[in-house]
Amino acid sequence: MRFFPTGAESAVIDKKTIEEIGIPQLVLMERAALALAEETAKLADKKSKILAICEGGNNGGDGIAAARILHEWDCRADVFHIGGIKRTTEAFEKQKEISLKCGVKYVTVTEKKDTVADVPGSDNKMIDSDVSILCEVISGYDIVIDAIFGVGLSREVTGIQAEVISAINKVKEEKPEIRVVAADIPSGISAESGRVLGTAVKADVTVTFGFTKLGMLFDEGRECSGRIITRDIGFSKDLKAGCYGLDMDDIRKMLPVRNVNANKGSFGRLLVVAGNSEISGAAVIAGQAAFKVGTGLVKILTDKANRDIIGAALPETLLSTYDSAEIEKEIAWATAVAIGPGLGTDEKAARLLETVIKAAAEYDKPVVMDADAINIISRKREFLKQLNIKMIITPHMLEMARLVRNMEAGEDARTALERIKKDRFTIAKSVSNEYNVISVLKDARTVVSDGNDSFYVNTTGNSGMAKGGSGDSLTGIIGGLLAQGLKPYDAARAGVFIHGVAGDIAAERFGFVGMTATELNEAIKDVI
Repeated sequence: MRFFPTGAESAVIDKKTIEEIGIPQLVLMERAALALAEETAKLADKKSKILAICEGGNNGGDGIAAARILHEWDCRADVFHIGGIKRTTEAFEKQKEISLKCGVKYVTVTEKKDTVADVPGSDNKMIDSDVSILCEVISGYDIVIDAIFGVGLSREVTGIQAEVISAINKVKEEKPEIRVVAADIPSGISAESGRVLGTAVKADVTVTFGFTKLGMLFDEGRECSGRIITRDIGFSKDLKAGCYGLDMDDIRKMLPVRNVNANKGSFGRLLVVAGNSEISGAAVIAGQAAFKVGTGLVKILTDKANRDIIGAALPETLLSTYDSAEIEKEIAWATAVAIGPGLGTDEKAARLLETVIKAAAEYDKPVVMDADAINIISRKREFLKQLNIKMIITPHMLEMARLVRNMEAGEDARTALERIKKDRFTIAKSVSNEYNVISVLKDARTVVSDGNDSFYVNTTGNSGMAKGGSGDSLTGIIGGLLAQGLKPYDAARAGVFIHGVAGDIAAERFGFVGMTATELNEAIKDVI
């Protein structure tokens, strides 16, 4: 398990490490600087020129110390101290003092000329008119270390620091071969939300200390962080963070053991209620994914128009049609139900959904609900509240917006969507509690909530999965795991993880642009 702390949680971890474990601040800073220097050195060659751009906080101290270490390794590493913060930290001043004694050179920016000071440690107090000259200075380096602001930033970046960040990004845009390495988090990114606080450095690599910060996983934070490298520097492991991730070992422990004496009935029976007279592929993709994840028997309940298509595309599946099925008997047969892919949202689909959900509640069968089923429920919220049922819902952001929009106040889905983007965790938790469901809020980083104060954040997957059918695959995976006996929260977390890893494998084989949901399904067996 990996934790993703916010800036506030990171501060608590830092304080606990210093005060309770007894590791001094400067020791932690040296370890952070060493990690930063090592990762920066991997991008450099003997001729590379490195510039650490720093402010007067502890993040700036990390940057100065990293430049000093690189200097000791015979790298050309200079420092530019912005000097826009009046009250510098004690640790920063100590690192600056050490760097002076070690011969680190500080860039001086003037209105007339840019120089690397002849006197080591020559300080710089920058003024706005010097920014264009700073661009010229930065363009003379091969690697820039961003050590301006750290995870404690909570205000909008303005003034000279904003000008310096803009200069870094401008030079990077004009000269893409320059590498930008962020210390702990790109300056200007909120460690809480991932949003840009006025302006932010666009890094190629972020070397983050101890833990990947929550804000680096979402929205602009994810984009600006580039490749994230997490380095252990000795922080306390006795920590509390609201968000966490899982790895292969965690997922392996959740999956059912396949007994050598088992038969097909030993691994569950999934009923997939999917498709309408115009859509058949969603049912195929969901059913295929369920088989790939190990489900013993899969039955697809669909429109009669799909019988021949699904039979040919997925001969392993059992088939039943809406016009001939006795819903209660189908639910009684299953060990879990998946409903929604390609269902449609008309009144016929709505009546079918209500019938299936009522029967599942009566027979105590767990359900995963996706796509059109969620859109139907968003118009019939009270119906869902009336039922006591083990249910997972898997909305993408817009589907969740339809579910949570304040209809009495006339809020539309687009307005609700902006509200979710600002606080997806609170929304996911509130939905889980209001409807007594597991919420799987799908996005570039999917969040899973069971209504408690901790959230699973999935870090597998890629942009190649932004294709039609990808959500149907996830429905089949989660449904298959439910059918095999996993508890809903475990099925949701494991399903999202497996789906993402399969997407990563498919992207590696077929490319982000060209991969399809069918190819993602083919990769599930490799994950398992």
